[in-house]
Amino acid sequence: MPILDRQRRPVRCLSRRGLLAGLTAGTAVLAAGRTARAACALTARQIEGPFFPTVIEDHDWDLTYVSCSAGRAEGEVIEVTGQVRDARCRPVSGCVVEVWQANVHGRYDHPRDEPRGRPLDPNFQGYGRVTTGDDGAYRFVTIIPGSYPAMDDWIRPPHIHFKARAASHPALTTQMYFAGHRLNGKDLLLAPLSAEHRASLEVAFDTARTDGVRTGTFNLTLR
Repeated sequence: MPILDRQRRPVRCLSRRGLLAGLTAGTAVLAAGRTARAACALTARQIEGPFFPTVIEDHDWDLTYVSCSAGRAEGEVIEVTGQVRDARCRPVSGCVVEVWQANVHGRYDHPRDEPRGRPLDPNFQGYGRVTTGDDGAYRFVTIIPGSYPAMDDWIRPPHIHFKARAASHPALTTQMYFAGHRLNGKDLLLAPLSAEHRASLEVAFDTARTDGVRTGTFNLTLR
């Protein structure tokens, strides 16, 4: 996979984003019908959640640094790589892949997340966006997000939101989870899925780069 060149962000010292989204109804499902016989299993869909950003400033592939700050984000740094492909396992080029997530404290940089009182991390970008090349590959460097209570009796496991948009395919919105986490089996969005559907969303970070950063592969298969 080619390594994406890091683009330097313009210097600016403003708040990074204002955020907004609505929690859509329903649970995650895979598309049915003829795609069930495809060579590559489709990635399970998930709701977008309430914290998709609407004002975006920093948006490159490395979420662990922010302009106007010399520090690095709190938490364990990880690398997420993958390929966007169609149901026949062919790479999808020109696909815009977006990610957004909570910081290590389980806090989104979003006004609707303020009442829980968890701290922000001024060195954490929280959002990234890349466009795939001919090989359909993407790459993000980020941190493992913290868990947080969605409701009194529901604690969300660590997860990263993904949205993939390509001109030739319906958009995919989903969430990536960390394989083996103790909260996965209790999550109201992940646990009800079939084993096959859960497997399409859970990633094992069981390999590491030479610098010790753990890596995982999350392929996105579009209809």
